[in-house]
Amino acid sequence: MDIRAIAHLGRFREIVTTLVKYGFDDIVDRLEVPGRKYLERIRVHTADLSTWERIRMVLEELGPTFIKCGQIMSQRADLLPRELLDELRKLQDDVPPESFSEIRKVLEQSFEHPLEEIFSEIEETPIAAASLAQVHRARLKHDELEVALKIQRPDIADTIKSDMDILERIAVRLDGRIESFRVYNLPQLVQRIRKLMLQELNFIQEMRNMQVVRSHLEPDSGIIIPEVYPKFCGHHVITMELSRGSKMRDLRISALKNRASLAKRGLKFSIRQVLEYGFFHADPHPGNILIDEHENMIILDWGMVGRLTNKVRYELIDLIGAVVDNDVEEVTEILISFTMGRENVNRTVLQNEVLEVISHFTRLPLKEINLGQLLMELTSILRSHGRILTTDLSIMIKALITAEGTARMLYPELDVIKEAEPLVRQFSKDRFRPSNLLKGLQKSIRYLLRFQYELPRQTLDIVGKLDRGELAIRFQHQNLEGLQATLERIVNRLVVGIITAALFLGSGMIIVADTGPKLWGYPALGVIGYAIAIILCLRLVMAMIRSRKR
Repeated sequence: MDIRAIAHLGRFREIVTTLVKYGFDDIVDRLEVPGRKYLERIRVHTADLSTWERIRMVLEELGPTFIKCGQIMSQRADLLPRELLDELRKLQDDVPPESFSEIRKVLEQSFEHPLEEIFSEIEETPIAAASLAQVHRARLKHDELEVALKIQRPDIADTIKSDMDILERIAVRLDGRIESFRVYNLPQLVQRIRKLMLQELNFIQEMRNMQVVRSHLEPDSGIIIPEVYPKFCGHHVITMELSRGSKMRDLRISALKNRASLAKRGLKFSIRQVLEYGFFHADPHPGNILIDEHENMIILDWGMVGRLTNKVRYELIDLIGAVVDNDVEEVTEILISFTMGRENVNRTVLQNEVLEVISHFTRLPLKEINLGQLLMELTSILRSHGRILTTDLSIMIKALITAEGTARMLYPELDVIKEAEPLVRQFSKDRFRPSNLLKGLQKSIRYLLRFQYELPRQTLDIVGKLDRGELAIRFQHQNLEGLQATLERIVNRLVVGIITAALFLGSGMIIVADTGPKLWGYPALGVIGYAIAIILCLRLVMAMIRSRKR
């Protein structure tokens, strides 16, 4: 669907109008929207606002889909400058609650039985309301257990899908048209955001995420994940244990008795999730954490999680070791392996920039090292070289930065490196345990055996296609328009040059033969041929001179 095909949609006009309203005329100009001149009168006073503030205000005004996009992008420290990240973290999705009559319809559609057979009580006033869902207190009928119902807002999925369709078309239109946007690969970035948002709308997946994390919890860890009740869960509803506590962001931190212990527990939990399990909460900020009366940490909102393979987790451990050992070459190679991009990297320049960052941090006392700051600076360097992290890795870095910030909020004197060191050492040793090495060897043998069986068949397939003339090599070129234009210009000049030379030769032969009608005492065809050849030659020379001056 072309941009002009969606230009008539009311939602598209609303997006364009909001962009113009907050001064993003250059983006609208690149979209080549019909009727652009009628938008000139729409403007708010933005002289006192920074570009980053205006971006946040655009997202807030456009509603739930764009607020969620901003919250997801606030996790991309590898992509966005810190000033913009700070603004995106201010985005709040606290919105007026949906009427209970509409929420009741969602509940009735989610359960096979009447609500009165499942719940003895459902409070109509929600205890929390956000842009995607709201939470109601309820009581199960069969055991009178008090639970929390997380219920998706009606039609929110359709709204998000429609908005993301429009965003995808805008991204395709802008990609490559604004030089500063090239590093982001906008179409691919929007597709990733769409995938993450649809995952968050799948409450069955969120329920499973909570079950997985609960299985990782150690006894007496001081970390609580609410228990879920699968029998009463669906794609639009999660029924879970009712958690009682206060949000950390609303607490008076100084009133907590064991701040240091609480901070250490939360930090170790986050590190274990990343390095040991490869399954972690994507955004453990204070708004997603409750502190109960016993000062246990209750972690909510598991709709968005990150996952890391064993290979990536081991490379992360190697990266930490390389930073500690000041091994710049190893750090650079691991960072490059974590990224993707359209351009090749100048390793020498990148190594020098990495060395500068690492040298600064290694001169600091261990307890003063800010791990999140180090990761952000390294990812900023990658971005300046046109390389971006894979989605899960960028989410992981944001999660660690947020976890460290939350821990330091509880206990500013926390020595992050001291707390992380024994865990990293333990995971590094576990990596080389005989049982793990044996598993790796067995996996390699399985791959070799599979390759042994598949190689003859694949070879026969290739030979068969060659024999039938079905084997074809396909080339795909990108961004070669300039080269194509240059080649066309060269060919055109070559043809003109050949024609000019032929005219000179032919005209000379006619004059030497001295035949035909005369002009100024010479054969007319020869004179005319010489004149045309001279004109073509002069035009060719002038074109070459002009192109050299450009």
